[in-house]
Amino acid sequence: MLRYCHQWLCLIFITLVFIPSANANSELAAQISQLESNHERLTRYIKHPAKVSGEQRLLNRLRVKQIVDEQALQMNELLNDEDALAALSPEQLDTIKDILEEQATASVDALIELDRHISDERASRTTDDSNKLLDWELQMAQLQQRLDAMLSFSMQNITWQDQVGLPTSSDRTLFTKGLIERADDISLLLVYSEQQLAELTAEKSEALESEQERLDTAIRAYKQKIDSNNSSLELTVKLLDQLGANTSKYKEVLIASTGSVTEDIFNINVVSRLLSRWSSKLWAGVLEYGPDLLFKLLLIVAILAAFSFAAKTARKLVLKATSNSKLNLSALLKDFFASIVHKIIMLFGILVALGQAGIEVGPLLAGFGMAGIVIGFALQGTLSNFASGLMILIYRPFDVNDMVKAGGVTGTVEKLSLVNATIKTIDNQRIIVPNNKIWEDVITNVTAERVRRVDLVFGIGYKDDIAKAEQVITSVVKAHEHVLKHPEPVIKLANLGESSVDFWVRPWVRTENYWDVYWDLTRQIKLKFDEEGINIPFPQRDVHIYHTHTSADEPEQLSEPK
Repeated sequence: MLRYCHQWLCLIFITLVFIPSANANSELAAQISQLESNHERLTRYIKHPAKVSGEQRLLNRLRVKQIVDEQALQMNELLNDEDALAALSPEQLDTIKDILEEQATASVDALIELDRHISDERASRTTDDSNKLLDWELQMAQLQQRLDAMLSFSMQNITWQDQVGLPTSSDRTLFTKGLIERADDISLLLVYSEQQLAELTAEKSEALESEQERLDTAIRAYKQKIDSNNSSLELTVKLLDQLGANTSKYKEVLIASTGSVTEDIFNINVVSRLLSRWSSKLWAGVLEYGPDLLFKLLLIVAILAAFSFAAKTARKLVLKATSNSKLNLSALLKDFFASIVHKIIMLFGILVALGQAGIEVGPLLAGFGMAGIVIGFALQGTLSNFASGLMILIYRPFDVNDMVKAGGVTGTVEKLSLVNATIKTIDNQRIIVPNNKIWEDVITNVTAERVRRVDLVFGIGYKDDIAKAEQVITSVVKAHEHVLKHPEPVIKLANLGESSVDFWVRPWVRTENYWDVYWDLTRQIKLKFDEEGINIPFPQRDVHIYHTHTSADEPEQLSEPK
């Protein structure tokens, strides 16, 4: 019985140990078999491509891409697994090495064939037709993509060879040399393409309408060429970095071409090359375009200076003409006309200067027109101020240096624009009032007339001599040097008040003397009343106290006479 148990335990041990190992070996064998199958198919498509065209050619390319992706996935899965790599038998490892060596040879052959194909296509380009040029660039972009994919596969194949212990130094050297030659060629093509694109863009800005379509197509073709070459150069630089080559000059070309800033900008070699390139371009541009730009700049400055002088002269002439005119224009309207003439001349000068600078004035004016409509809707309040400013200028309710009460403000008008008025108050504050607020409110022009009436009220007591008081007031008023004889002053007993008998004193004075007369007469009449014994009563009220019979607890009450 013990012997049978021992046999069963041995059988279970053998099953647990050797069956998983057998399964693992079976999986490895299946993977290697799949690698061999993919390799055979890939070699057939690469070394012996079918003579097909059209959609069948596209189908073959898609097949090659699919096989390459499958081969890369399976090879990475196998070689990156240390346990699986250690479990390979010598025969299986040799099989993988054979596959990698044959793939390396096939890749080199495919690269040579693609490079020859691209060279033939470049040599066969004989047309300058922009439409054919765009189609040709699209075909070249497809060839470049195939070549880039094969370069990536070749680099991956070298990495796999390192992992299985195959010597790769010679392959790396040759591959690096080929990549450097390719990077040099692409860099030259990029520089050339950018120059052509700049020339076409400049030509388009001055071309006739009939030439625009052709130039647009040519520009699209060169942009396609630049994009394709940028992608290829970016991949080539990446592969060269993996091989440890110096790629600073190619990175400088990439940054200058794409304009995108990467971590390579922190590389001192790349930065120095970029600065050198930009300084060279700047100096070349200064030498080529500097004299012309300097001449245009001087011409623009001269034009603006001439029109500025003409505008100032025209402003003075307009002011002089309106001042001598019999139309009796207000100072605000004169200044408005002069300002409009000045601005129109300056605007015309700016347009002439822009034309000399090469800027199309017609489209610019059209753009201003459209923008004016939009701005008009957005600035309705400002347009209301503008309209109110025009109404003020036309109807002239006040002028510069007039004292007005308008928009809730009292002061002297200093300036009026089409948007607002500047008013200085009596206490020397400067207030900006919108024109629509002035026009929509009551406007009082205090200094519009040359002559104003001073309104004063003097009260005397009921017991004072009315005739004497009237005589005193009359003498003081007529003695003042600024009181006008015509119209004659009005001095009348006008009111019998609660506390006084009131005289209304109404002398006429020149507007500029209003406050002097007001203050002088108030002071002098008060002094004269004191001298003549005439009282100026203050408000008073008599209070009478009546004693009534009330209880002791109730206080006395005050009552007013009715």
